[in-house]
Amino acid sequence: MREERRKKRLRRAELTETELVAHWADGETTRHPLEALRRNCPCAQCRERREDSRGPEEGVELTVLSGEAVTATAAARSFDLVGRYGLRVNWADGHQHGIYALEQLRAGAYD
Repeated sequence: MREERRKKRLRRAELTETELVAHWADGETTRHPLEALRRNCPCAQCRERREDSRGPEEGVELTVLSGEAVTATAAARSFDLVGRYGLRVNWADGHQHGIYALEQLRAGAYD
């Protein structure tokens, strides 16, 4: 079990203009579009905004943009590793609250 976890560890990551590319210890590479990562930001504020934007039916998106949501961007300046479990993207608009779990990045959960 421990060996399996070690194989799935993040070896390195890089930002391109449009995606986060993750290179894993077992040789796998995953690509994550920045737009999808931003849209699925896991921070409490973004999750709450997504939940509030749903209408009476799941998936209905009638969002009224206000405040910082108006200036939200999918452009990233950098990222930081958070322990052995996550990665924080520093977005160009200053947002940096979401920690993307490495296990979920590996599984494509934010794409």
